[in-house]
Amino acid sequence: MFASETSLVSPRVAQVVEAVEAGRPDAVDELWKEVAESGSPLMERVGDDASRTLVTFLWRDPGDTENVLVLFFSAPSTEDFGEYQMSHVPGTDLWYKSYFLPSDLRTTYLFSVNDPMVPFESYADVLGRLPAYRTDPLNPRDYTLMGNPHEFKVSVLELPEAPKQPWNIPRRGVPKGKTHMHTMDSAVLGTRHHISVYTPPGYTADGDEYHVFLLFDGWSYYNFANITTVLDNLRFTGRIPPYVLVMHTNEDQEIRARELPCHAPFVDFLNRELMPWVHENYHVTSDPARTVVGGSCFGGLAAAFAAFTSPERFGNVISQSGSFWWPGKGAPDLADEWLTEQFRNNDRRPIRFSMDIGSLELAIMEYDPMTTHRNARDVLLEKGYEVDYSEYTGGHDMVCWRGTIVDRLLSFHPRPHAEPRTASAAQRKAAGR
Repeated sequence: MFASETSLVSPRVAQVVEAVEAGRPDAVDELWKEVAESGSPLMERVGDDASRTLVTFLWRDPGDTENVLVLFFSAPSTEDFGEYQMSHVPGTDLWYKSYFLPSDLRTTYLFSVNDPMVPFESYADVLGRLPAYRTDPLNPRDYTLMGNPHEFKVSVLELPEAPKQPWNIPRRGVPKGKTHMHTMDSAVLGTRHHISVYTPPGYTADGDEYHVFLLFDGWSYYNFANITTVLDNLRFTGRIPPYVLVMHTNEDQEIRARELPCHAPFVDFLNRELMPWVHENYHVTSDPARTVVGGSCFGGLAAAFAAFTSPERFGNVISQSGSFWWPGKGAPDLADEWLTEQFRNNDRRPIRFSMDIGSLELAIMEYDPMTTHRNARDVLLEKGYEVDYSEYTGGHDMVCWRGTIVDRLLSFHPRPHAEPRTASAAQRKAAGR
């Protein structure tokens, strides 16, 4: 995954260890004072390679610590916990673990304190243990993830060269749009849906119809990606036309996992209930070329499926770490990478794609997000679709998607004189040329 040799020690921690061995236990207290001011983890440049930063996670033992694991990107699936396990400085309350990480990394992480040290056997096992994990108490940066039936916090790690995310920040003098919240009971699905609709500043029911953007997992994008602020800022600077944004959120995670992954009745709900309601109540276009559908994870897969089955309505797809591995082992009657095969085996539709995924999204138990995502890209390009594709340094995480959603949307609105995003241009980008 990345360098985490047992001999790898932070220079600052090495100073503390040397001082303790020399009979100066107060050196640990000095470290804790520094961390209280600057926060954790420690970040140090070692050597001449500016592309990597030595990151050291710290844990202060309250008196009952037997072990501490650092969990991000992946989880132990073998008996070897060395890649995750912190080391203890004997006779002190200091535990630490160092990694060489890409200097442009942005991600989240958790600690498992007094872990049972039992390897994970399935992704469901990973999810089942999440409530027992905890954030880094020495890192003030965290946020709460929506994960019914559990909501849990994660700690945020941003390295010095992580891409800036300026569009998510409210700016003085930028007019703000309005957001209206609704609930919709679907006769097609028999489930309730939370719908929030953002209208841009100066919205009117007269004149040209507005572009429309249907975004799945809208609750997360609204709360953690500040998506309405993104649209305010992009519109104010003239980078995009005014959009009406429709943020859809399922009632809970169980329903989400059933309805979003390539579920034909869900697309029926979009076509027969949700989008007709949007058109009845908001002044939006019915032109698929000016209609975007998007999301992340299952939401990205759902967006691609909605466009595949209804290209007359959805002409532009945003997929952030889309779950193109689906159905994995969960549906033995369906082929792996089912949606990719549908695109491969059918005629090209009039759809444009904008896709991204984290370069550190490693294979997790039953599926391989990175390989299957690249497979989907390759098939789309082979079929002649227009694809804008990117890989960011990070994992399967809203702290990354909140920044890259800007690039995904802007790919449909290139600056004048910019190179058109054709299949060949996307292929050159994917190949690094």
